[in-house]
This record gives sequence, C-alpha cells and structure tokens, in this order.
Amino acid sequence: MLEWAPDDRRPGVVRAGGGLVLTLDKDGEDPARVAIAESGRRPNVYYALSDCPAEDFKARFLSLVSRHVPTLSRILLSSADMRGIVKAVSDEADARVKFVSSRFRRPPRLKFISRIDHIDEPAEKLASGADGHEEIRTVRLACMPRGLAGDDEVAGPEVVTMTRDCRFSARRGARVLFDAVLPRAEDLVAKRGDRLRAVAGTADRRAPEPLIVNFTRKVFADPGNNSAHIDAIAAMPHTAIGEYRSNPHIRLSLVDYMDCSSYGIWVLVSDRLAIMPQFSASGASMGRLVNHILERFGDATIEKYAAGGRGGR
Repeated sequence: MLEWAPDDRRPGVVRAGGGLVLTLDKDGEDPARVAIAESGRRPNVYYALSDCPAEDFKARFLSLVSRHVPTLSRILLSSADMRGIVKAVSDEADARVKFVSSRFRRPPRLKFISRIDHIDEPAEKLASGADGHEEIRTVRLACMPRGLAGDDEVAGPEVVTMTRDCRFSARRGARVLFDAVLPRAEDLVAKRGDRLRAVAGTADRRAPEPLIVNFTRKVFADPGNNSAHIDAIAAMPHTAIGEYRSNPHIRLSLVDYMDCSSYGIWVLVSDRLAIMPQFSASGASMGRLVNHILERFGDATIEKYAAGGRGGR
C-alpha cells in the first residue's frame, strides 16, 4: 500500500490490491472518495467511481483532473451518442424518459437557450430522435430490467441519469447502469479516443492528418461573427492563440500549455472545421480541444479527414 499526500490542496491517494483510491477533503465537509478502475473491455478507458453527491464529484474530482492531469481527457458526447446509449437501455429494460435537459440556438443569436422537460415517454422515442430536442445535455430514465420478479419489482424502477460529459449515476440498483449504459458509453469513448490519438500521432509528419468537426448547424454562416468565434476558441483554459486570420474565413494557431501540444484551426465552410496537429500533439490535448469546441459551438460529429469527402471513419 502506498499513501501520497503532496500538499494541502491535492488529494491523498491510497493504492491497494492494484486499485487507486483518491480521498478529496474539504473543510467542514465529509471527504469524497473516488476509485479509479481501468476498463476490462477497452484499452485506454478508465472509470472514476464514487458514492459521493454528484455536485461534490464534479466540484472536487473533475476540477482536479482538469487542472492537474494533462494526460487524461474526458469525452463530450454528441446528441447521437446520447440517443445511442438510451437505445442500449431500451434494449435491456422497460425504460421511460422522465427528464431531459437540452439547449438550442435561435438565429441570429450566438448564445444557447436552455430547455428543461419533465416528461414521461417511452425511451424508444428519444432514441429514435422523434422528441424535438436539438442538443441533449442530460437524460433521466426510469428502468425496470426485464426478468425481475418479487421483491425487485416492489422496490421500484432503477433510476439512471446520464450527462453529456460522461457522468452516469444510478439509484435503486445499478443493473441497467452496468449492463447497458456503461458498455455503450465505453465503446463510444474508446472509438473517439482512438481517432484522436491516431490524428495526434501524425503531428511529426511533413503532412499531418487533420481532424474534421462536422456541425449539425451552419454555425459559421455569418462572417460578421468571426471575431466572436475566435474569442470563443481563445477562451479554452491553459491555451494561447498565436497568429490568426478572420477574413473571410477563420484560420488560427493554438498552443495547449498543459502539455505543449499545438494546432492549426481552420473553418472550411459554414458547418465544418478542421484541426491540424502541429509540431507535437497528444490525444488527451485533442480531446480537451474538441470538448471545448463542441461546448462553445454545438453538436457535431468528429471524423478523420478523407480526401474527396466530408470526413472519414
């Protein structure tokens, strides 16, 4: 067993039996403990498991990772990804959607408008896209796993909550969470991570490969908003923009100071952006950059570049 507590602002760490447990203290409050586990199905995918309240998990653990662990990057899911997870749940259980938070833009405004719906609808409706939600942020499902009988049915449905930034929780059981939600999310995260690492690995080539971000909306249709769009990219923490051009199209250079990765970012057309690794890049850094772009500009698919087409798989 190894205990580590480098200073008063960072967590104590205990490693036992091949596992890693972080204890996150806060004055006047109970400590939050987070166990780190590597996926047994997918390489380079890790879980952070805790029974602490969701706000504590976000405020203590996720902020710690964002500030101090540049080699790790979380994945921001798309609405299509969220629907895919809901579909996996509906295949595993009798599930109904109880709550959805989403956001949308009302042109010509650049800011997003939030929307919250307390509903009671079959999960299949949300999974099919027949719900009218433009960009899904959070979904809460009431799930009754098939094949239950007796006391399990009396206890009521398992309540599963999933968020766009890959936070998942369950109440009144965790069968659906572990059998449907996490495996599907794990596959999505692994696929995105493999793609990011593959593109980042071309940074030292004479002609590195770009990563293509295809938005579901024409977010760059008005050149008059180019300066605001550049400011939005520049707001990414721990980065700096070097030279840039905003007329007629956005072209800029960005450095991630967390691990010295660097990129060229080009707006190709009104709904398409390219990220070109320069000099050096890491999959974790590209993940942070992609997450920031999706958060600031909206729903998109992430693809490798394919000559003659919009993107590739």
